[in-house]
Amino acid sequence: MVEPRDRRNPYLIPRLYIEGIKGDEYLVESGEGVYKRSKSCPSGSRCYGKAIYGVELDSILDLLEKKVKRSFIVEPGDKPGEGILVESGVHAEPIPVSGKRAVIEVLEGDEVKEGDVLGLIVTGKYELRKVRSHVDGIVVYIYSSPMGPPDENIVFIVPRDQVKRIKIEE
Repeated sequence: MVEPRDRRNPYLIPRLYIEGIKGDEYLVESGEGVYKRSKSCPSGSRCYGKAIYGVELDSILDLLEKKVKRSFIVEPGDKPGEGILVESGVHAEPIPVSGKRAVIEVLEGDEVKEGDVLGLIVTGKYELRKVRSHVDGIVVYIYSSPMGPPDENIVFIVPRDQVKRIKIEE
């Protein structure tokens, strides 16, 4: 069962950092589990460039193979200074939460078990349905298509042992 968290209203959009891309802000690896914010990527450093959260999909995830293409870090909006690191090559289970209307019930960083409710959808026949997880793991990324209606979302879940919790420093 998903543990209840402080669900501030409005939803605070997370920050997304992708390894090897250019951005106006970077996270630079500075030690075991610690990353520092920077305006540039020092030569020879492992850097993650800031990208737009929620609409970035093709550069980080392969839907057909269900794998992470590029390592990325998500800094949840409700937990500044904390991050979720997912390395390339890791299995990421995509679970669609799509309908005439969709409401996501989980946040990035939530641990879910098989059968937990990820969201609610309204179908074309105006029926309300629950979308449940069919895997255990950590919610690492929530994609929301900029096109629509209908509401098109995908919740990505990665096995717990494949997610690294990191600290982000200014």
